[in-house]
Amino acid sequence: MDASFWLVWTGQLSRIILLAVGLLGLARYRQLPSGLRYLVGLVWFGLTIEVCAKVLHDWKGSNLLLAPIDAAGELWLLSLVYAWALDSATFSRLRPWLFGAFVLYAGFTVALAPEFTRFKTGVMVLESLGMMLLAGLYFRKLLNELQVPRLSQAPMFWVSTGLLLYALGKFLIALFSNYMLAHYSLQLSLVMWTIHAMLIVVLYLGYGRALWMRPQR
Repeated sequence: MDASFWLVWTGQLSRIILLAVGLLGLARYRQLPSGLRYLVGLVWFGLTIEVCAKVLHDWKGSNLLLAPIDAAGELWLLSLVYAWALDSATFSRLRPWLFGAFVLYAGFTVALAPEFTRFKTGVMVLESLGMMLLAGLYFRKLLNELQVPRLSQAPMFWVSTGLLLYALGKFLIALFSNYMLAHYSLQLSLVMWTIHAMLIVVLYLGYGRALWMRPQR
């Protein structure tokens, strides 16, 4: 089986898991705390982007323009999730400025350079760094407070683990994305996007695990 098979297979798997996690979030919405409700909103935002990308693909159009929109919405919603998880007055004060600035930057990159044939590398790199920052702040809180007797019973542990793995992979892909376009290699492109699809599977499995659990006090 060649690389194209694995790309199609992992892509389909990631969409199925995304839909399943979205439905799980709706089913458990009333039982979830406010922070995890934002996570449900994030999952459905991802589903909306995925549907739009599929429509553009079927119409033979470029879906690269969706990447900055996806990055801005995803990071903003994640900042709301982590504002709840961190419960930090300092973070709550800085969050609108830091992540609002990123949303504005993503919007400007689309408005000032609306080409459909290149990745917005700056947006992807900053999004990945923002994700790593959020996950890192949560793990730092765990180490400082040590109030979780079993990490496996902490929903945000699973969110942060999946997010950190995804962000690290996306960061590396972002750095080489336009290089891949300029020096196109079909085999390399298939491998890279297969890895990306697998990272998405890991991310949404982490989200699904968090939404499935009963949050511990």
